[in-house]
Amino acid sequence: MNVTTRIIKNSGLLILASIINNLMTFILTLFTARYLGTYDYGIISSATSLVGVFGIFCDLGLATYAIREVSRDKQRTSVYFGTVFFLRVVFSLITLGIYTIFILMSHFNPVETDVMLLFGLYMVFNSLTLCLYSLFQSNEKMEYQTIGNVIYSVSVLLIILLLIYIHGDVKVVASGYPIAIVLSFSYSLYITYKHYPKLSISFNKSFIKELFVKGIPFGITSVFTSIYFWIALILLTFLSGSYAVGLFSSSQKLLLVFSAIFTLISNAIFPVMSDLYIKNRDELANVYHKLMKYMLMLGLPIAIGSAIYSKDIIYIIYGSEYVVGANALTILIWAGVFMFLSSTCSTLLGAINKQFTATKIAAIGAMFSVVLNTFMIMKFSYIGASISTVCTEFVILLLMLLTLRRTEYSISPRKSVKPVIQIVLANIIMTIAIVYPHLTFLVAVPVAAMVYVVALLITGGINREDREIVLDFIDKFRNRNR
Repeated sequence: MNVTTRIIKNSGLLILASIINNLMTFILTLFTARYLGTYDYGIISSATSLVGVFGIFCDLGLATYAIREVSRDKQRTSVYFGTVFFLRVVFSLITLGIYTIFILMSHFNPVETDVMLLFGLYMVFNSLTLCLYSLFQSNEKMEYQTIGNVIYSVSVLLIILLLIYIHGDVKVVASGYPIAIVLSFSYSLYITYKHYPKLSISFNKSFIKELFVKGIPFGITSVFTSIYFWIALILLTFLSGSYAVGLFSSSQKLLLVFSAIFTLISNAIFPVMSDLYIKNRDELANVYHKLMKYMLMLGLPIAIGSAIYSKDIIYIIYGSEYVVGANALTILIWAGVFMFLSSTCSTLLGAINKQFTATKIAAIGAMFSVVLNTFMIMKFSYIGASISTVCTEFVILLLMLLTLRRTEYSISPRKSVKPVIQIVLANIIMTIAIVYPHLTFLVAVPVAAMVYVVALLITGGINREDREIVLDFIDKFRNRNR
């Protein structure tokens, strides 16, 4: 099975699932944000950010390390994931205890406290579900993860719509999240029992030590990554209150769509990259360089369009109450471009056994984010948080590129200038096509998409090799689904 086929196999159903999940998330956000209002929606967002950081300690990177090792040798599946899942249960319960103590000592009001504790339950079951997803990813069985994701996104939407229908308050609405993730976890556990019944737990000291020594750098990287991504919401919670959190999170939710898109791509590409590092490093370099080009090609027009139509987007999704915070989206969306590129670099570093390097960069990013966010939020509230997020993602990308320059996967400035110029020119053409005719948002979206593709073909941003890859993708995707 060649590289293209493997990536298509891994990503085909995930793309479909991503479309469904994003559609469900859009509808959920549409109803939840309007129903709860800025303040209560801010409480939900604060809880999400806190479990986003605490949830990393449920794993400590062991599952990511297991993915890399099992993708290279499938015979390791049983002992690696049996042990990792057992440790995940232990760490999740410990983390829940620490999280609960933190919430009770943080002087939240009773409603906020109850919502935070409900999300603590969500955190535990989400962590266990993600561990089982890692098992599926390592064996390149993405269809199981796809179904699990769809079960969660559909069930959380239906449950919360029902709770809104019965006029539940913010606590009742928040209860929908842990209920939905339990359903997804139950499905994943059933699939694991059915297809991987021989998972075993090893208490061998040298093996446990290997898991921690090799896995913790991935975990520390995730901790720092979560800090610099979620710290803005957490600081806003304590420095500016739930109203500012509601305005900022309405824009950050859209940035999370960027993150979700790349997570999908990363889940498909990481096992392949890890395998190529052992078997074909030249092909790995080619995959990385192509992926960087495609991430820029995808991220830039989304950022430009979102910045131009930020007020329309916020109004359509959240309603007039949130439009005052649209400037945050105009700024924040640019972090998505840098995030696409830096995350690609981070995935490569993990695949080539450079997780310690990725950890150091993430640590620098976390410290930079905390300092800058503290200053900017105190001075400019949620606008300052938006600026800080963009600056942090840019610094992370710069450090990643500088690090990879010292490896065989370095991107040559001379070779990269031409495709970057071609992509930028295509985006300029697209921008002119939607700005000067003063197109409305709903009209601009299809027009921009068509103009952008044509502009890429004219400028050479999409070359013959790219067209062959697309045609190969379509052909293999059709054959796969017959």
